[in-house]
Amino acid sequence: MAENNRWNKKIFAMLLTEAKGVRSWRQFAADCDISYVQMRKLALGTQENPPRPKLIRKVASHAFGEIDLEDLMFAAGIHTGDSMAFRENTQMPESPIDKYRSLPLKERKIIDKFIEFLAEEIKKGNTIV
Repeated sequence: MAENNRWNKKIFAMLLTEAKGVRSWRQFAADCDISYVQMRKLALGTQENPPRPKLIRKVASHAFGEIDLEDLMFAAGIHTGDSMAFRENTQMPESPIDKYRSLPLKERKIIDKFIEFLAEEIKKGNTIV
């Protein structure tokens, strides 16, 4: 049986970990509308076949950090060519980080301060609802 050398489970798992951010794996799977079991298989590198583009788009649209669709597609062995045309053709929704980046600097600073506040509250052990 021929193995797909372009599908790199370890790199995909590393990207998933970065994309997950501070969320639990269960929360990240729920946010992405993916089963927890499949998310863990991908995260542990135990899934033999690469994920389909539809699943990768779900993950990319809910990723934290600098992880984007092209990174995940590349790790899955799917080469998108012109990434902007690929996004347009696949109707990739704008990710939260893209929305953040499109904000004026003043509004981004407000969001940054709020995130710092939340992080401090979590460190103190306060529940945030």
